[in-house]
Amino acid sequence: MAEIKLEKMSFYAHHGYYTHEQKRGGNYLVDVSLETDIDHAAEDDELEETINYEVIYKISAEVMNQPVKLIETVAYQIAHQIREAFPTVTNIKVSVHKIAPELGGPVGSAMVTYLLK
Repeated sequence: MAEIKLEKMSFYAHHGYYTHEQKRGGNYLVDVSLETDIDHAAEDDELEETINYEVIYKISAEVMNQPVKLIETVAYQIAHQIREAFPTVTNIKVSVHKIAPELGGPVGSAMVTYLLK
């Protein structure tokens, strides 16, 4: 088994509970990690036998492109779409960071992490 990660994927998206957040949009970072068996891929040096990082990025980008109210929804959707694309992966972990959320004072980010076993 191996852990595969894509970290700090950067997106500008229109998520937010409040209408002004949805209209204005904001910056987000997405981290994805998952566990999978890479033995065959490592032995054969063939992409088809492992997880294509480009697919993980595209799933993340497509979900980020669909405005929703909660970053919880974003993390959940990314994890479940990865599971659908790669049924053999385990322990899919998705973190969504909303950069500089408007909370009445300085905050670097708000983050939700979702784990799909």
